[in-house]
Amino acid sequence: MKNRLLSSLLLLALLFMLPLGSSASTFDSLVVYGDSLSDNGNLGVDFTDGDVWVETLAATLGAELFDFAYGGATTWYQNPSVNETNPTDPTLGLQWQIDTYGVPSTENTLYSVWAGANDLSFGTHYGRAALNVGIALEKLYSAGATDILVGNLPDIGSTPRYFGEEGQDLVSGWTFGFNFVLDSVLNVFEMIHTDVNLYKFDAYSMFASFTPGTQEWKDLFWIDGFHPSSIGHQLIYETALAAVAPVPEPSTILLLGSGLFGLAWYRRKRKAA
Repeated sequence: MKNRLLSSLLLLALLFMLPLGSSASTFDSLVVYGDSLSDNGNLGVDFTDGDVWVETLAATLGAELFDFAYGGATTWYQNPSVNETNPTDPTLGLQWQIDTYGVPSTENTLYSVWAGANDLSFGTHYGRAALNVGIALEKLYSAGATDILVGNLPDIGSTPRYFGEEGQDLVSGWTFGFNFVLDSVLNVFEMIHTDVNLYKFDAYSMFASFTPGTQEWKDLFWIDGFHPSSIGHQLIYETALAAVAPVPEPSTILLLGSGLFGLAWYRRKRKAA
């Protein structure tokens, strides 16, 4: 009995000594494109009451942050929130960001692309907006990017700005349509570019796990009732981190199972005695 217990404990000890699986990725840089959900101050405006999720993600990964996101950016070239006198001015949008700043590095670099919410207010069809994200991914891939993080949209209709208001269902429908088309775009992108590591995080489900109208739900949003609060950004960070975090290899999982099986066997024998 002692020998079996010793073997089980040894297996568990080895488990914690083993490195994580080969799917683990180490990033030296995090390059960000998008809108106010990722903008950490490029416009000199605070869109939240604390750290933006990309700042926390970069710190956790130990990566240098290059944030090229601009609040108000659409998935195309326009940024109507900034260029109010000329909403069609082709600057500061997602495509403009990638065209202007390019791909700083392709080695050990994670690229983040997250946009779409501003296309709703700009009047862009959700399908067109989702396809624009695909165009952005193709640009990054052509420039050599191989690790790309992409998020879908939370239900815009369930934000305090729209919840309970006239038109909520239309806004929620637009969000659902965008996410549906985006999912297809990402699947095709993965199928065509098998050499790309595409990390997808589900912001929609994360926000949907909270019941609208509750205090917990209200805490997710900043004072404007639309942009995430620091609490919301923390949850976004956790969701994104889970998408890029390493997972154990099958051999490591097998080792864990062996160790737990050994301990279970020992406990049953001990009870029997």
